[in-house]
Amino acid sequence: MNARVRRVPSRVLVMRLVDWDGEDAAAFEPVLEALDLLTPYVEVLEPGCAAVPLRAGAGDEALFCERLIDTVSGLVDQDCLTGVADGLFAAVLAARDGRIVPVGGDAAFLAGCDVADLQATGLVDRETCETLRHLGIDTLGKFRELPPQSVAERFGAPVRRAQMLAAGRFSRPLVPRPAAPELAVAETPETPYATVKHAVFAARPLAERLLRVLDERNLTCTRVTVTARTGSGLERRRTWQIDPSITAADLARRVRWQLEGWLAAGPLVHGGDEAANAVTSLELAPGGLVGLVKAGRGLWGEKTAAAVKAEAALRHAQSLFGPEAVRIAGHGDGRDLDERYASAAWEVEPVPPPPSGPWPGGLPDPLPQRHGKGQDVEVLDAAGAPVAVSARGDLSATPALVALGGRRIRIAAWAGPWPVAERWWGAEARRYARLQVELADGSFALLVREDGRWRAVGWYD
Repeated sequence: MNARVRRVPSRVLVMRLVDWDGEDAAAFEPVLEALDLLTPYVEVLEPGCAAVPLRAGAGDEALFCERLIDTVSGLVDQDCLTGVADGLFAAVLAARDGRIVPVGGDAAFLAGCDVADLQATGLVDRETCETLRHLGIDTLGKFRELPPQSVAERFGAPVRRAQMLAAGRFSRPLVPRPAAPELAVAETPETPYATVKHAVFAARPLAERLLRVLDERNLTCTRVTVTARTGSGLERRRTWQIDPSITAADLARRVRWQLEGWLAAGPLVHGGDEAANAVTSLELAPGGLVGLVKAGRGLWGEKTAAAVKAEAALRHAQSLFGPEAVRIAGHGDGRDLDERYASAAWEVEPVPPPPSGPWPGGLPDPLPQRHGKGQDVEVLDAAGAPVAVSARGDLSATPALVALGGRRIRIAAWAGPWPVAERWWGAEARRYARLQVELADGSFALLVREDGRWRAVGWYD
């Protein structure tokens, strides 16, 4: 006779501090210490926000939430909100206004949420949310009704997983499966870490080792458990949720926050001497392992093994030439070519935001692939006389030649001119005209006439 064992479904409680200063991450540790008095497992989603598992039917959820709020308020003098739901995503959103979602009610609760709440999944960026809104998809209920195949083809696998979350499915358990022992990395110093400064010094190389171990297996993780052991044998452990594409610098920062919270809060062993409280071992263990391709969060949209090597090469370039030397390009606000391009230091500065709106008179796509040096050129007619642009935006003659670099090149075709007048009301007023030309040597150039002279500002491939 075979017996079928059914697991009791678990619920998720998310606690979020109301007045949290995200810059002081170490100050969050006393809050976690207070939560440890109520539950044996706490997962840090981010500083100021944590999640704990609840067993459905184990007791009054509202009463437990009140007890948690009172405990945090009484011990650390912090106000918090709680949210309870079947899944983590719904619980995170419910915690914004202190709501308890009924059992089985995640889908109905999520249906009325704004589409911008998809950003809370970590899978969808702001630009994608705005695109959905422009398409009339302004709630999660409308988003989950889209054909799944169309979502995957248009936006990619991460957004498709977000669609499943919006439908109240594809939720992970909070308690992670233990990682394979060979994936955990540990540091046992010859001299135990007695201060925060000494322990923090080990965070960066340990984070780099963990990511290297995962990269070698084409893996990444969604959680990291930080474990510290003291000279007295006491073991402290905390799990952090992380982005699958986290860098060594960001992971080291999370480890530093945890160490500062443990060591700065006071002695780990009350009544013990300095040797008993010193950290003798530090360990990082990954959880929630996923393949790099499945994570889909690499430098070029899909983190394959080749992308991992490329990112390693870029980090090496940063170590040689400085963090500002490696930059990523993006579109910017404005009409001119210089304004349409924006850049940011890779992994140092925020990615350039998308253009804020249409720019009438802006340079149309496709943009020149190569940025010109702004060198002076001459545009001549068939007789060799200079070609100018009138105040009305008309050419004084048909362009026939371009004088560039000491030689004259015949113009095979041209388009324009397109006059632009900007900020006529202020001191930054500009007036110029664009001209696109195809030259007889097979090159294509974008020329600009401003202040009585022509310049080559871009080249098309």
